[in-house]
Amino acid sequence: METYELEEQVYAALTADERLIELLANGAKSIYHYVAPSTLKYPAIVYSPISDVPALNGDNREVAHRVTIRIHVITSAQGTKVDQEKFREVCVRVKEIMTTLEFARRQTVPFINDGRAMFIYDFVKGV
Repeated sequence: METYELEEQVYAALTADERLIELLANGAKSIYHYVAPSTLKYPAIVYSPISDVPALNGDNREVAHRVTIRIHVITSAQGTKVDQEKFREVCVRVKEIMTTLEFARRQTVPFINDGRAMFIYDFVKGV
């Protein structure tokens, strides 16, 4: 399976989760590939592959590889308590969805920038 196929699976799984879609500001339109617009409404999700590393070679060819997908869950740093609760629930849903796709969470990094608060997740899958 190639990286682009995994990206398609991630997008399909995220957009198929009804509860997640209800929590996002613009439903499925709040899920972005690589880059979010500057006029972002919160909460939102940005996903992208950050690495595709050979894991096993045999007979002069790659037999397996490890793909890391990074997901940013973004909200306003000045959000209300309700906004923060939505943000936390989005984070929980994202982790559950990625687990069902057989990704393992490698790390989570909290980050604040330009009035945006986010959790940055790295999920890894061997293929």
